[in-house]
This record gives sequence, C-alpha cells and structure tokens, in this order.
Amino acid sequence: MTHLLVVVPAYAPFVGGAQTFCRAMARRLVADGHRVTVLTSNAQQVDDFWSPPPAIRDDLPPHEEMDGAQIIRLSLDYPWPAPWRFGILRRATHLFARLPLAAAWQKAILRHFAPSLPPLFGLQSELPPAIADADLVLIVDASWDGLFVEAAQAAFAQGKPVVAVPLIHTGSPAITARFRMAHQTAVYRRAAAVIALSQPEKALMTEWGVDQAKLHVLAMGVDPMDGDEVRRNRVTVRQRYKLPAPFVLFLGAATYDKGAFTLAEAVAELARKGEIVEIVCAGSQQHQLAVFLDIFPPATRAILKERIHLLGQVNEGTKQALLAECVALALPSRVDSFGIVLLEAWQHAKPVVAAAVGGPATLVVHEETGLLVPFGDSRALASALQRLFNEPELAARLGASGRQTVINQYKWDNCYDAFSRIAAGACRPTPGTDDERL
Repeated sequence: MTHLLVVVPAYAPFVGGAQTFCRAMARRLVADGHRVTVLTSNAQQVDDFWSPPPAIRDDLPPHEEMDGAQIIRLSLDYPWPAPWRFGILRRATHLFARLPLAAAWQKAILRHFAPSLPPLFGLQSELPPAIADADLVLIVDASWDGLFVEAAQAAFAQGKPVVAVPLIHTGSPAITARFRMAHQTAVYRRAAAVIALSQPEKALMTEWGVDQAKLHVLAMGVDPMDGDEVRRNRVTVRQRYKLPAPFVLFLGAATYDKGAFTLAEAVAELARKGEIVEIVCAGSQQHQLAVFLDIFPPATRAILKERIHLLGQVNEGTKQALLAECVALALPSRVDSFGIVLLEAWQHAKPVVAAAVGGPATLVVHEETGLLVPFGDSRALASALQRLFNEPELAARLGASGRQTVINQYKWDNCYDAFSRIAAGACRPTPGTDDERL
C-alpha cells in the first residue's frame, strides 16, 4: 500500500470516535511514507447533516492538507423540503429494509436512494478519480449508508481492494438493524477485509454471512498525554466555565441513545434522596437534552437545570482538562461500537460508569475497571454514581486499574501495527473472493 483513500462521513474538526481513529491512522501512515487522501463532507457537527449550519460559522475549505494527508470535503446539500428531506428518507429506508422482500429487490431500491444519504455536491465527480488514484480504499461508518455504499461500489467497479469499518452498534436490535440492510451487508461480504471493534460486532457479521477469514477485531487506542499542557488548561477551563466541584463528566451527543436522558433522570433520582450530584456535559445535540429537561415538574426541572451544566462542543484541550477535573466519567450509551472516551478517562485514572451493552460492555470489567449498569436504568445509574461519590477508595481503585489497562493494552501505535497488517493483507489478491454484486 502506498496510497490510501479514506472515505468517512465527517473528519476533523468534527469530533467522534470514527474521526479519532481515521486521523490517528492517517498520521502514522504519512509518517511511514504513505500517501493518504480523505474524502469526506464539510460537516462540523451532527446537526449539519440534517439542516444548514448557522451563517455566522466559518466554512471549512474544500481542499486542504492536515497532518500530511490531503483532505477533500464535499459540501452537504439540502434539497427541498429541507431540513426534513434527509431525515424522512433516512428513516424510510430503515423501515423499507425490514419489509419481507427479496434481497435483490431491496438492494436495487436502497442503492437507488443511496446517493442522497446524505446528499453531497460533487460526489459522482470526485469519487471515481480519487479511487482510481488509490491503492486501497478504507470506508468507515455504515450508519451513513449512502456514502459508505457509494464508495464501495465505485471501488469494486475499478477493482480496488476495500477495507470496511462499519462501526455497528450492537446495543439495541432496532439500531443494529440499520447496519444490516441488504446493500450494506453486500459490502461487508465483498470487501477484502472487514474490521469490527468488538467480538459481539464480529459475531453479528459472521451471522450475516461475512467470511470469518476476512473479519478482524481491532482495539482502539489513545496517544500519550502532554501532562504540562493539561495542567495549564485545567486552570483556564475551570475559570472559563465556572465548573462545579465535584462533578461527573458526560462526553458525547446529549441524546437518549447516548444515555444523556437517563443521566438526567439519575440526577433527579439522587435529588429525591437528598444527594447532590453535578453533571458537566460536553458535546453535540445538547438542545435535545435541554428539551427533555423541560418535561420534568417545575421543582425537579429547576434542580436539574442547576445541576446539569451544558458546555456545548469543546476542543481537545478543553476535553482533556475536563477529564482531569472530573471525579468520574459517565457513558450510559447503547450506541458506542467501542468507547474511546473510556480510555481517555482511564488515562487520567478516573473511574467510569457505562451501560452494559455494545463495545463498552466488552471493554469495562465490572467492579475492576469500572461499573456497568443496564441501559436506560436511571436507578441503577444513580446507585453507581452514588457509590463513586460515597466510596472514594472504590473510585480510586477503579481509576487506577483503568489507567493500568490503558498503559498495558490500548495505544494507537498498537492499533496502527494491527491495521497495517490488515491493510497489507487486503492489498494481496485472494483467489475465490466473494463476488456478490451490490
């Protein structure tokens, strides 16, 4: 491999696990003398896929170099009736995929709508030449199935090997179904290699007919922290946001599936017991949590709005400072394929509480490196948080054990070594490759 094309729905400065993984691999590939091109959208946050961003925000350049990689950003389109068209079409295809139709019919119809999921200016003109110039195509995140399938189809048409990283959410059958539509599973089966982030994800794809010989489980990682920079940022961040002390940190989209609503309910549960727990939330879609808080009775709503602090999206330096300042990280999510943020919390020796589903359930060892609770169970989550506040020895032990786990197992350099072997194998022609058509 000398030239890798990465196709991913969004890229830095967009914040997410897929983006962190792609950028970590791109940096190391460039350092090893490979060329890397990233074909992506101009989205800076999740809401950008659904509706036009504010006019006051600066646009990202359509072409730029980042960490030595060439970035091509295609502009999101918002055809009438924006902002509802994309959402309606996306949900319609999910429902359509569940109908008892022949797979060939489903694939044909889903492929017809794929270029609009999401709609991107210039996709048909930019994608073929980018693939033609590449030796290997890495497609990431099948939840945005249009870009994922379009890139795969174009690569297969040109005879280029494909490595697929679908990032399947295994925490809910209804959500998992969004990753097993006929046109998606056809890509998994035909790709030269498929990367899962957990054994449950690998098991699912095996059930869906993906050849085990080309299925790989790849652990994510973290880079070493700059301790001096974190210490400097802690003072600035504490003063800028007037952070409460102590507080539990929530990082990620403030949605129901990420567990933000359950976390709010847990705070209300603790308030009824006379326990004060402050939550700091950093990430996207915080308007959803703000709307959810409005459904509580006035007295409870007032308490929650005092104790839940919404910071919006933050940069990497602020995120690390928040992790250093918090007493624990809460990730009660059912839509995490892995949970890189858990590793980041462990780097700071912070205890974690996660939902016992998906990637985090395979990453966190209950009572050893963190606490696991059922997804959506606010009472169990409240009890776990209460334990961490009331049992400092437990919190310290879990945080120290998590930190040692990261030191021993989870580094981006280790991930890159494994990824390089997978990529090299994908570039070698394999006789008898599944030739299923999309």
